[in-house]
Amino acid sequence: MNLPRAHRLRLISALVLTALVWMAFTALPRLSHAEGAPPSDASGFWYTIQRGDSWTVVAQRTGISVAELKKANPKAIHPSDWLWFGERLFVPGSTGLQGYWYQVKPDDTWNTVAKATGMSAGQLWAANPGLQNTKRWLYIGQRMWIPAPPPSGDAVTVTPVPTAATPAPGVKAGCPATLAEYPAAITAYLKKPGNTSASLKTWLTSCGAITNTAGSFTSASIVSSNKTDLIIVLSDPTTDVVSGKGMLLIYHAPPKNGYMLARQAEGEGLIKLLKVDDINADGKLDVIWTDTTCGAHTCFSTLFVDSWDGSAYLDNIAGEPAMAQPDYTFKDVATEGSGAEILVHGGIIGSVGAGPQRAWTETYISAQGGPYELFKQAYDASNCLYHHVLDANRVFDTWTAEGFDPAVAAYQAIVADTTLVACGALTDEVQTLQDFARFRTVVALVGGGRAAEVPDVLAQITHAGLRGAAETFFSAYKSSGSVIGACQTTTTYATSNPNSWQFLADWGYANPTFTADDLCPLK
Repeated sequence: MNLPRAHRLRLISALVLTALVWMAFTALPRLSHAEGAPPSDASGFWYTIQRGDSWTVVAQRTGISVAELKKANPKAIHPSDWLWFGERLFVPGSTGLQGYWYQVKPDDTWNTVAKATGMSAGQLWAANPGLQNTKRWLYIGQRMWIPAPPPSGDAVTVTPVPTAATPAPGVKAGCPATLAEYPAAITAYLKKPGNTSASLKTWLTSCGAITNTAGSFTSASIVSSNKTDLIIVLSDPTTDVVSGKGMLLIYHAPPKNGYMLARQAEGEGLIKLLKVDDINADGKLDVIWTDTTCGAHTCFSTLFVDSWDGSAYLDNIAGEPAMAQPDYTFKDVATEGSGAEILVHGGIIGSVGAGPQRAWTETYISAQGGPYELFKQAYDASNCLYHHVLDANRVFDTWTAEGFDPAVAAYQAIVADTTLVACGALTDEVQTLQDFARFRTVVALVGGGRAAEVPDVLAQITHAGLRGAAETFFSAYKSSGSVIGACQTTTTYATSNPNSWQFLADWGYANPTFTADDLCPLK
């Protein structure tokens, strides 16, 4: 993680609370984990991932194929084929997006925006899966992608942010006018004779910067065991608790009287202090906190671990791990890590457009006292057949390291398990996904040198598109003797016969995309 630290993009929009629509906005990050330098001879531009984006959506917006996008952005290819909010993708061979952003205003609906932009509501829905909900509501401040040439003039409405010269309404007398003014105000307060940390907490509470639901005031001995330092989490009193903004401040008690500001972090949303402890047993106190932003349906939290090394606070976790609706626990569960591990459980996006989901647990370890890193990811149990197909696909993708036998076993288990059920909207979903598993079994058997077993499996495939793909693959293999070449031939078949793969193409924006190239992906 580089300094200054930039948070992952998450769309900040309001929730409906007692039938009121609250103002929100989108925060765009300055840094990106997937971002890398494009080739020196490359032409193109950078695209920042929005909430609800998938590889297919970005491809449609930018006018190039998913395969070209993935080739240009290998670091953005994650487990489950997710794109992370705030990542930046390099779009090669293009000079700009095929459309523009529109900011939702009061009284906007899908139909009114469609009429104003010359689109149909269906086209807008397809271009903005992350904005869809069961009631078809839009929220003031949301950003909607319009897949059409922009009109003349500025299409985006910008809401001005209150400044010190124009204080936000509701600021109490004697309190800072904006959140940005609090650090200096607190420093000045602590320097005044007679003021104490206890009276500071009382003052911050009276200003509304610390409430029963947001903000906190914690004392801890970070620098020295005989001095008490302050960890203060503030919430902006001028915003509501749902779409609010927070700040983390750490004040050290110097050798003499008074306090000095040693750490300041502004949140994209509300900040919450999770723990102050030496969790990885390296002799340095860790400050563990989260930054949470909420959209129309779901809140996303980013985890931070700051460690005092005697002279500065260091980022003590790799990347900026973000998850929807997470719960955090600290336990010693892995011998590979020092001290306690950080367990993060969640991941469910509360939107009908996200598709079938299951929560998972990410385990972060501090190896030999170093920065915390992702150690493993484990999904919750599910009887959804589609989820088991995704699991088997991940096993298949490890063929270069593990061989093909684990993939054969994973796909055969899907066919044999009668407890697995449909969880999507496909016609004949169970049979179709089982036939996909049989097709992949055919490919894995040939790849593993077990071609003699293929005819029995192939004979069980009843789905016309998949049976044709399996026959094409096996015939090409017998002719050329090359598994890779057989896959290339099968990709050509799949391109001309989309019924062989389109049933996996759209399972909601929380799930991976699927294209003709993915049917037989050996390369």
